[in-house]
Amino acid sequence: MQEAARRAVREFVADADHRERVALAAETVMRSHADALRRLGE
Repeated sequence: MQEAARRAVREFVADADHRERVALAAETVMRSHADALRRLGE
């Protein structure tokens, strides 16, 4: 039972880390290509 809880916590932390990295990458892309994204939205 304790091992399952430990594994769940490790997976939760890993998932949060992954989401953070994806969000940072998306922000970088949006900043780098802001003009193109704006023109696509017109």
